[in-house]
Amino acid sequence: MGSEEKSPWNPHWITSLLKNGIEGRRDASIHRFLGNDSVSWGANFQVNSVRWKQELRNNADAAFDDVYESSARGIAIRETLVRVLPTADPAFGDPREAGNGYPFDCLQKSSIHPGTPVYVLTNSRDKRWKYVRTPSVTGWVGSEDIAAVDQEFVTEWIALAHESLGAFVKEAVSVQEGGKYYFTARPGAILPSRNQEGGFSLGAVPVRNADGNAHIRWVRLKEDDFVPMPWKMSFANLSTLLKEMIGRPYGWGNHNFHNDCSAEMQSLLMPFGVFIPRNSAAQIEAASRIIDLSNEDESARLDYLAQHGKPFATLIYIPGHIMMYAGNALIDGQNVPMTYQNLWALWPADSKSRSIVGGSVFFPLLASYPERPELMSLAGKAQFKLGFIE
Repeated sequence: MGSEEKSPWNPHWITSLLKNGIEGRRDASIHRFLGNDSVSWGANFQVNSVRWKQELRNNADAAFDDVYESSARGIAIRETLVRVLPTADPAFGDPREAGNGYPFDCLQKSSIHPGTPVYVLTNSRDKRWKYVRTPSVTGWVGSEDIAAVDQEFVTEWIALAHESLGAFVKEAVSVQEGGKYYFTARPGAILPSRNQEGGFSLGAVPVRNADGNAHIRWVRLKEDDFVPMPWKMSFANLSTLLKEMIGRPYGWGNHNFHNDCSAEMQSLLMPFGVFIPRNSAAQIEAASRIIDLSNEDESARLDYLAQHGKPFATLIYIPGHIMMYAGNALIDGQNVPMTYQNLWALWPADSKSRSIVGGSVFFPLLASYPERPELMSLAGKAQFKLGFIE
């Protein structure tokens, strides 16, 4: 493992994070949501109480080790939600205002797939939660979802991953064998793999022993569910994957293991061997080539995209949102750029309401929408950047 590799099992990378204020970011979240002046709303749309804040603050305020410990390495044994604080309780903004309330739980950060390496930075005081670093996100996860790994496991897992990887390309695959259920896997999840005859592949599944340590079990997986990675980026394969993903509900921060906009892009590209960061701003910066059209008007932006965009190889970034160019469609005699995206809503300039889409869709980029001309165009935001994946 190279010293620059951003892996939670890499002592060089973890040491650099420990030296650069990762504990301070945890403390900032505690202050933001649990400070004396902070206000948030719970599942009953009532203000979270002072007692709730105090109990959660005490549970989250656990000490960090400031040096790397090999015993802190672990692996996710099932899909798990990543939380800003060690609680499953939500913290909504004022639900009386558009864009707040369900599903925008400010404590829901992301999710991680089964088989994801982690480094445990600290535990909550009640030991129910672990504050972990993954390859792409830091946050609290349920302790029961993590198994410890030793050097023997790490060496074997990395060797198997270098030899062959497989990716899940179906939605909500129940990984089970011989009456034993292991976890649910979704597009974007990858595992070390081996080929097997008869319409099956073998996937390396991390399983936790009674002592809390991980070991590997090989499980048969249907070849329609789990494919060799990188999968060829053909229109046939894209169509297969998109049929699984399209129409799924929007999930802020992977709420209920549904995708938001940036998680959708990760899940779409991962089977093809393209890894991008977790949030939209980092995703566009990770593109091979970036064209910034922010200083152009809506018409120029859309014309450039229609002429130069590469279907399913061009990301489109606007503040707080990201989507994929999918080609052009002829609408009222004009070539209109089509996108694939997971979109919550459109809203008017005063932001006092929302026209909710609430899921993954193919969506045209237009300067205005005739049915609702008061809604702001996605092409009319303050920033508009194209990122080409090459």
